[in-house]
Amino acid sequence: MSETGQTSLFDELGGEPVLRSVIRTFVDRMFSDPMIGYLFRKANAQRVADKEYELAAQHLGAPGVVYTGKPLGEAHAPHRILDGQFARRLHILRGTLEEAGAPRAVIDHWLGFTERLKPLVLGDDSACAP
Repeated sequence: MSETGQTSLFDELGGEPVLRSVIRTFVDRMFSDPMIGYLFRKANAQRVADKEYELAAQHLGAPGVVYTGKPLGEAHAPHRILDGQFARRLHILRGTLEEAGAPRAVIDHWLGFTERLKPLVLGDDSACAP
């Protein structure tokens, strides 16, 4: 529960064990995807999973979890990521969450949060960092 006594989306999902499982599946699917997997050929899957967990846990309301990675715009700046590639990642995320049985509120929040990050990931300089 949050400090206000309300259940967080993190709790609704099932807390750390469920979120870590969802993230592991999601990262595995991204790395092996025929359309976007090549974008991760030089990435460390465990590091990506760790940072994805931190970011998701933070925006889902996990107590005490803080994203410690580079600002997203900075992290993605060296990579040319196209709109279709971003859409593919979002599709993989949606499928992973749905297959995991995530509550609709969690799915809607997470997908909306991800959509708002799109300008940072694609390199739109007018975006502000989360």
